[in-house]
Amino acid sequence: MRASWKSCRGWMWVGVLCASFEALAFSPWLIPASFPQPGDIYLNGGFLFSGTVRPGGIATGLGAELSLHAFFKAEPIAGVGIFGQWQSINGEHHRLCAGVQATTLVVGAELGVAHDRAGALGAATTSLHLQPFLSLGLLTVGLRIGIPVATAPGDKPGYGSDIGLVLSLKLPVPLRKNFDDEG
Repeated sequence: MRASWKSCRGWMWVGVLCASFEALAFSPWLIPASFPQPGDIYLNGGFLFSGTVRPGGIATGLGAELSLHAFFKAEPIAGVGIFGQWQSINGEHHRLCAGVQATTLVVGAELGVAHDRAGALGAATTSLHLQPFLSLGLLTVGLRIGIPVATAPGDKPGYGSDIGLVLSLKLPVPLRKNFDDEG
């Protein structure tokens, strides 16, 4: 059964990558050429890929992210929002994360709380999540930094600190135009 799960997991990655490339290929028809516009609110959903280093070795993650981001009427364009993430880490346990984010032009940062659920290799670990990133609307590249603040008691060690590269492919969907206009 173990061999069939590995084979299935491999095909899952292929399917996710194909869907991601399809989203990028169709994006010029789905997203306005003038994305983002000052005063607009966007709901962004998509795939999240990560490769990070932890005390226990390399950790790869595959999951999803959903964010709500509002852009102010300002020069240069800037915005704030909230985000939530789920990832399967090494197919061994789940990592959940939520917090706030801010952007200006193509540079941004996330600040949040992450929780690695208990798995076969480690105890549940809660961490401070920091991630500076570069965003081009659909594609975001970030440097994830996880600083553990609490580990569940038990005979397994916590997952520890986390630092590495995170890629996300998201489709921004405009929800409302000009949220900070009066009237």
